[in-house]
Amino acid sequence: MRFAQLRYLEAALRTGSFRQAAKELDISQPTITNQVQRLEEDLGVILVTRGAKGVRPTYAAERILPHVEAAVLAERMLREEASAIGGLKLGTVRLGTVPSGSQTILPRTVKRLLSEFPNVRFDVDEGPSKLVVQGVLAGNLDVGLVTRLPGIELTAGEDALLHHMDLLTGRLVLAVHEDHPLALKDEFNPQDLEGQPLIFPAESSILRVAFERLLEGVEAKIVYTTPNAEATRAMTRAGVGVSIANTLLESTQSGGGISLIPLPYPWASAKLSAVVRKDESRSSAVQAFLRLLRETAKSAAF
Repeated sequence: MRFAQLRYLEAALRTGSFRQAAKELDISQPTITNQVQRLEEDLGVILVTRGAKGVRPTYAAERILPHVEAAVLAERMLREEASAIGGLKLGTVRLGTVPSGSQTILPRTVKRLLSEFPNVRFDVDEGPSKLVVQGVLAGNLDVGLVTRLPGIELTAGEDALLHHMDLLTGRLVLAVHEDHPLALKDEFNPQDLEGQPLIFPAESSILRVAFERLLEGVEAKIVYTTPNAEATRAMTRAGVGVSIANTLLESTQSGGGISLIPLPYPWASAKLSAVVRKDESRSSAVQAFLRLLRETAKSAAF
């Protein structure tokens, strides 16, 4: 049994395809197929079933998969730590981020890291905070950049399992068409949204949680739901309805047909935070990335 064979098996089962796994690992498909077969012979069990829909794990594979994933992660960290003895020359950061992270702190941080360690690689997924948190908790991501609101957890018990590092602070606001009656009011009251057409964020977005909190006791009239901030802005500009937005996003600005109304509540203070699992060994690449995130947040104005 070799580490390479475990990597091939993990990739094949994760992607559901020998072809996709071979492409991801930059090897030929016959090589990965042959090595998984050799692993099956070595272990004396069948690990994958092949069909029209790709490869599926057998019962034996499901039983050993956690150990395979642990071995693959251990090999990656072993290689990175060995490389780091003489300075960080190799490493991968598996990163999940909300769009505001991509628009603010990440460009400068990634540039700084790659200027010091040009062989480090980033594997990045962008999505809503709840999915990023789930990815970090599941061990699929090394670091997550998420939006946090005071007193709101996206996943039950996350504060006990995750370490948070606050980086930047923004504000949640309502976005309305510039001719909307709310745009002319000096004070905001949630009852003003009674019967108003609303544009809702996706269910996995922390903005959805905030909007639902704002609307407690108010009869909501949701006319449009989208996970896309730019689509939300376009709909608001067209007068489709009222939406909620985060000022950390570059697109959250007054003008162009849109007016912004600050939400006067403590929970509307939005933090862009890095999250990692507690009590977990982190590779040198991840440690360097977290250090530069903190330095960039302290030294730069966004």
